[in-house]
Amino acid sequence: MAAESPAAQGIKRDIAQASDAVPRVDGPAAPRWVVRGFLVAALAYVAFAIVATIVVSPRVPFADAWRHYERLLTLPFPGSVFSADNGHPEVFANLVRYASLHWLGGSEGVQIAIGLLLALATLGVLLQVVWRTREVPLEGRAAAAFVLTLGVFWLGNARGLLHDNESLQIYSVLLCLAVALSLLLGAGRQAPASLMRVAAATALCFVASFNFGSGIASFGALLALLFVQRAPLSRFYVVVVGLVLAAVCYRLLDGSNGRLLLQPWTQADIALRWLAAPLIYLFWPFVDPAVTATLPYPLIHAGFIARLWTAVFGNVYLNVILQAVAGAALTITIVFATLQARRRHESTNDVVRLGLALAWFALGVAVLVALVRTSYFIALPSQVYAPRYLPWSSLAWAGLLLALVAQRPARARLIVVAAVGLFSLAAELGMTQVMRNERNDAEDTALAAVVGVWPEAGGRSENDARETRVGAHALQHAQVGPFAWPEAALIGQSVPTEATERAVNWLDIRRATADLTSEAIRLQGTVKDASCSRLLVVAEGTVIGLLRRERQNLWSGAAINAPLRTPLLVFESCNVR
Repeated sequence: MAAESPAAQGIKRDIAQASDAVPRVDGPAAPRWVVRGFLVAALAYVAFAIVATIVVSPRVPFADAWRHYERLLTLPFPGSVFSADNGHPEVFANLVRYASLHWLGGSEGVQIAIGLLLALATLGVLLQVVWRTREVPLEGRAAAAFVLTLGVFWLGNARGLLHDNESLQIYSVLLCLAVALSLLLGAGRQAPASLMRVAAATALCFVASFNFGSGIASFGALLALLFVQRAPLSRFYVVVVGLVLAAVCYRLLDGSNGRLLLQPWTQADIALRWLAAPLIYLFWPFVDPAVTATLPYPLIHAGFIARLWTAVFGNVYLNVILQAVAGAALTITIVFATLQARRRHESTNDVVRLGLALAWFALGVAVLVALVRTSYFIALPSQVYAPRYLPWSSLAWAGLLLALVAQRPARARLIVVAAVGLFSLAAELGMTQVMRNERNDAEDTALAAVVGVWPEAGGRSENDARETRVGAHALQHAQVGPFAWPEAALIGQSVPTEATERAVNWLDIRRATADLTSEAIRLQGTVKDASCSRLLVVAEGTVIGLLRRERQNLWSGAAINAPLRTPLLVFESCNVR
């Protein structure tokens, strides 16, 4: 047999080093099933999130998207893309939206796919840092991989992950942050990152700052990481210069916020409670009786605990002291862990550093949110815990847990990680249902807008009535988005001769507000044997409205200019060309 080449021998050595021969930091190796369990659980959470994104994400404009689309369709390029909206620059998201509106017919599917790819890329970059850190035992890396999966793909974050309008913002920022941290951690455990790596990471943070307002906190993550690494001052100067430049450019953007309102004690309270928000969703069935009532039967018994909690501590969304204490404990722990990692920087591994950097990023976002949304939270205190903020605040807890489990993957810490994954299931299921309801709201609003019926002000939907109306007019003029549906062109026209009538049993017919008439109605009924995604509502031979499938044979929709005492018929026309 021929002798092995040096290259083959090197590969074998690498494989051996990747096995359980890794230096132990905490006793004997954990059983193989522990490693497999964490990895399978991570894959399961990712797979469920991907399926939920495909199935539940709205395929029509929703909430702020109506406002974005109106601006991108009516203002000239590049001003429409490089302007701040509600204080947030969203250059990447706006570029994707602009391309979708002008070249892809306003496709939401493209935006959903890009948002999902950004999230997957973010997780991939972070996992690469974990898996290459051989100082951490295999079970520690598996647990760390699971923690990162929860941080990115837990459906407590569904509001950001399952809305293409928000996933483009959030995950473009997080991908820039992940790559920037990976650059600084790629230089090795002992050597600080080179000036070129720091400059490249700073440039990525600059890009992140103009993808969403929270992106500017990524500079704080870099500074925290350099602090732990005991990097030379020259590296800090590069990051600080980038931060100042980003702040100056941000102030020059059209639409950026004005002066800040400083109320230190109030803003500190807001920031701490904001950081505690993930705990509410982690223990959702045990603190919110309304949520418990919607869960499957085995979990409904948690209602006793939720009612007891409410009786003792009050409404969890209005409680101040407990959440502030939890946020303060988190912040103090992150600070202590950071100082400890700096003191022991020679023995601190890259996974610990990564976790602390992510945690400091979230702390930075908490400060930003508290500073710029003070008046809003004073007026609406429960909005501190709104799901749209969870993708940011979850990273504080995920980052700290990541640092703890990678520093010393003792059995107790592995059990804590497993328990967090188990408790996360309730929000995983609950937020999926919440998002399903929001998709229904979005589809109802879009369909009604095509017909000419508008949401009433103060309704349960997040679609602002004025913004929806203005955005719909812009989409209608451009004939994109829902106004590109084949059925949209039939509104006000004679029913196609090839269309097929379907039997309908009307369940609910009620008046609604409309654009140019008071004869608008909302409809709900059962229609059997319909294969189209939308049906035509017809009166006296004219198409006056549309229906969409709500579930199985239940359909809902809207109609306009409905003649009094005239029967409403339903026709199917998806096969008509």
